[in-house]
Amino acid sequence: MSDTTFAAFHPVSDTCIREAMGLWFEQFAPGQVFDHRPGITVSQTANANEALASLNQAMIHFDHHYAEATEFGVPLVVSTLTLQYAIGLGWKTFGRRRRILGFSSIRLIAPVRGGDTLYARSRIIATAPLADDPDCGAVEAVIALLRPDGATIADIGCTFAIYRHGTASGLPASFGA
Repeated sequence: MSDTTFAAFHPVSDTCIREAMGLWFEQFAPGQVFDHRPGITVSQTANANEALASLNQAMIHFDHHYAEATEFGVPLVVSTLTLQYAIGLGWKTFGRRRRILGFSSIRLIAPVRGGDTLYARSRIIATAPLADDPDCGAVEAVIALLRPDGATIADIGCTFAIYRHGTASGLPASFGA
C-alpha cells in the first residue's frame, strides 16, 4: 500500500482501508460553514410513509385530491421528515457525535413538496467543553435546509456532543481512528 494519507481513510491492514466520517470536537470552530452533499430528493412515498408512521393524519400530507383545494395545490412534506433530512444530511460532518444534546430553535420557512431536492448547510455558532462528559465537547450549529436555488426552507439550531480526538476508545472499530 502507498504512504499516501487520506484524512477520511485509515489503514486497517496492508490491503484494507477503512473510511471514517466526521470531525473531532477539536476540529470545529465558531464561524465555520459546511455545505453538506449530496442532497436528497424527497419522494411523496417517503412523505406518506412518515405521515402514517408518525400517526399524522393531516390530509395535506397524503391526500392529493384534498391538497389540490388548498393554497399549496399538492401534498406537503411532513415537518418531522423535513427535520430528519436536515439532521441526516450533515451526518458526514457530525459523524463523530455521541448524541444530540438539544434543539434551540426550529423554523419552517417555506413548504416542502414531494419531488423537491434539499441540501443542507451548517454554520458553527459555538464550541465548549462538556463538564458531565469529558470524552466529548459541545458543538452548537445552525443547520439551514436549502433548495437548489439557495432559498432557505428551514433552519434548525441544535447542539451536538462530539467526541474529542483520542477519547473514543469505547467506540466500534468502524468509527475510525
